[in-house]
Amino acid sequence: MTKIAKLLRTGYVVGSVVFACGGVSVAGAEEISIGAEANKSTELVFYSGNLGQVSQTRRSKLSQGGSTLALEDVSPHLILDSLFLEGKGLRIREQRLDQEILSPQRLLEASLGKTITVVKTNPKTGEETSLKAEVLAVREGLVLRIGDKIETSIPGRLVYDTVPSGLRSGPALLAVVESEKAGEQDLQLTYLTGGLDWRVTYVAELNPKGTKLALKAMATLTNQTGVDFEQAKIRLVAGEVNRVRQAPGPRTAMMSMEQDAGSFAKSMPQRQSVADRDVYTLPKRVDIGGVETKQVTLLENNTVEVEKRFRFQQLVQPYGGNDDTGRQQAEIVLKSTNTKAKGLGQALPEGTLRVYQQSKGETSSIFMGEDAMQAVPVGEELELVIGSANQVTGRGKQTSYENLSRNSYQLTQEITLSNSGDKSVSVDVVGHLPGNWKILDESAKHVKESSREVVWTIDVPAKGKSTFDYKLRVSHEQ
Repeated sequence: MTKIAKLLRTGYVVGSVVFACGGVSVAGAEEISIGAEANKSTELVFYSGNLGQVSQTRRSKLSQGGSTLALEDVSPHLILDSLFLEGKGLRIREQRLDQEILSPQRLLEASLGKTITVVKTNPKTGEETSLKAEVLAVREGLVLRIGDKIETSIPGRLVYDTVPSGLRSGPALLAVVESEKAGEQDLQLTYLTGGLDWRVTYVAELNPKGTKLALKAMATLTNQTGVDFEQAKIRLVAGEVNRVRQAPGPRTAMMSMEQDAGSFAKSMPQRQSVADRDVYTLPKRVDIGGVETKQVTLLENNTVEVEKRFRFQQLVQPYGGNDDTGRQQAEIVLKSTNTKAKGLGQALPEGTLRVYQQSKGETSSIFMGEDAMQAVPVGEELELVIGSANQVTGRGKQTSYENLSRNSYQLTQEITLSNSGDKSVSVDVVGHLPGNWKILDESAKHVKESSREVVWTIDVPAKGKSTFDYKLRVSHEQ
């Protein structure tokens, strides 16, 4: 519960304003306030796309018969028709989200036609004078009746004797219920809400040989509900859930960043499959503030085997008129397989992966690039394009072209690959071919990957060049 809510409940005096407890229920029955201090346990389920699930057990003393439960400290972005409120022998008759939140303007509006106090301070002596005033108007500006005069410019501060009924320090879920018996009882509160989100970022360090990655995955948890959750069990659901409509967007707010990876390094999240989705349960309970972003470690492995390759996807030009491709730089590609033998073997959620690489004789690594990694199930291949290599370049030149008919032609293209580095490299040259095609001749053998994709794999020596050519026939005959 917030500090102001506690003051409201206990009737403390703050400054010159007296806060009194007591409220009016939705249906005129007794109102029972149930705040965060009544909470016994909390579980948060984070989904992607600004959606979360809050499940709490709150213990409260209930009255027999009808009453109104005011469940405070709930998310203002909760989806009302997703709510489950359960208790033994408890029947829910109606429920609504009360967002009549206490503010200076709401105090004024609720005091329309009532008497408040204006306190004036003598600037020379500091002496205070209190005057009673009737609130005549609020909407277009404050208008007061003080004595027999109408005042529109108030030289002082306004003091209220009580908080008008219906105003609260924060949103509250009001539920009109009927209980079979009186006494202490556990209430199960579950709802969906906007303002909770998670994503994954990966940081990897590639060894100097380009054969192993030290991979670390961080889950970034974001809470913009405005509600503090203490000692919450956290579950993270990978993938997307089908939605009929989007959750309400969270209010704009500044977010603090807290690195909390250290306490999770030795105790990793447990993954399980639920309804064909991967769900990660964090091993320790987490405190997360109402406007906070926090990171926890999801995966950590220092021996992930990878293969570093170089690839061209635009050198092969199977069309007329493309005489010279110009010099192009090769893509740097990292490949692996999501298996235990390669150092993985755990479903990887989608996220941004950033790669750094060590250099011989240097104490720090340099940033190589990043890629948006799609989710990788166990057993599937992992491929990352992290940038371009200025030491490995290529150029394609069309050496012949001939129209065979209105809908067919053939051409010959020569491709030259250059490597200015100190080590030989293996380069993949990918060709995306149109229509009905046939390679009539080639100086290096291709591999057919699909109906329209072929790959030539060429070894290029250190500080040297390699050249190959192919002759292609293309037909668009129906």
